[in-house]
Amino acid sequence: MAEWGRVSIGALILGAAIGVGTIAVVFGGEAAISRTDFCVSCHSETYPYEELKKSSHYGALGADPGCKDCHVPQGFKNFHLALWTHVMDGVPFLIEEFTVDYSTIEKFNERRPEAAYRARMKLKGWDSMTCRECHKNTKPPGASAKAMHKKMETEGATCIDCHQNLVHKKVPETDLNASLKQGKNVPKEEPKEKKEEE
Repeated sequence: MAEWGRVSIGALILGAAIGVGTIAVVFGGEAAISRTDFCVSCHSETYPYEELKKSSHYGALGADPGCKDCHVPQGFKNFHLALWTHVMDGVPFLIEEFTVDYSTIEKFNERRPEAAYRARMKLKGWDSMTCRECHKNTKPPGASAKAMHKKMETEGATCIDCHQNLVHKKVPETDLNASLKQGKNVPKEEPKEKKEEE
């Protein structure tokens, strides 16, 4: 009986050590691969990073956001989403890094629309939670902006529905609600007054 107790305690200690070690590796690994310098170690990601540094988001309010601040949900409650994002988005991007020629910005731009679409749909699915981490209690200026923000209550819109092309090079905007319904990239229609100007 005494020997059985020693085996159980030993097994319990070993199990606890393995559990703690596993948690440390998972959380530490997630933190490591969420760093901007890890993201830009892939050549293709250096292009959007340079665009970020020239955008109005960089340096705003004394903050220099990195890749994860927009593209990876943060915090313990969203840890499962961060892992999911790295597996479902990061792995395909990593494969593309080795199978697609991104040696020039022109070659990167050929695939940019698809990358922008995927990022926008991800933000839409998250209800733009990464935007809301910094932009809390927004107060839109003017009647037009207030009316547009009402869409969040009436049309199921979220930040990314209206705020596309803020950080990276301009890509034709996407109608995200229509894209969700149709399961493909549906370009946003230009306002009538803009079409008439052309």
